[in-house]
Amino acid sequence: MYVGKRMTRKVIAMSPKDTVRDANRVLQENRIHHLPVVEGGELVGIVSDTDLRKWILREEKVNEGGTVSRRIGLMEEIMTRDVITMSPEDTIEDALLILHKKRFGALPVVEGRKLVGIITKADILAAFVDTLRIEGIGGVRIEVLLPRDPAYLLRLIGTLGEMKIEIRSLVLSPFREEFAAFLRIGTIDVSTVKARLRNTGFRVPELEDFLG
Repeated sequence: MYVGKRMTRKVIAMSPKDTVRDANRVLQENRIHHLPVVEGGELVGIVSDTDLRKWILREEKVNEGGTVSRRIGLMEEIMTRDVITMSPEDTIEDALLILHKKRFGALPVVEGRKLVGIITKADILAAFVDTLRIEGIGGVRIEVLLPRDPAYLLRLIGTLGEMKIEIRSLVLSPFREEFAAFLRIGTIDVSTVKARLRNTGFRVPELEDFLG
């Protein structure tokens, strides 16, 4: 999966000379949380709704009559200038890792310095939902623990094929010293499938095996 496939291309952006008030209005009207800042077609910064809230709280003044006043600030005053970006050719997995480690909500996508999109946590979640085919495929999920040898995965697939069980999705993930195969299969008789796999020599764990 690539960022260019999942990013939002119609990006709402601001200029460095736009006011904080205008930026706050744009965020609220469009129900978004991040505004890239562009000058001369190039990305020069980014502002989040958190940045705006902090500025508003810091700059608000209340006079003796109870009237609230606020200095007219500009985007260039509050924007983050050292922006971490992605390119359309970067993978969704790389974007997810950066968002997780940096605790960001979104990353601008650029070609050179030109802003071409933005990738958000919601975009990435949607990408994984599509890839794992969680929505709309039905069936039930089972887990099987396998040695780190591709032959065991092939044998598992072959065994399910002999049982005429449809594999609707399959994810293989490292688990301790083994692999955990997470399968969604097209059957309602999951207890029979698990029993057959165990009788064939596969390790089919229970929930507590993953929680321990």
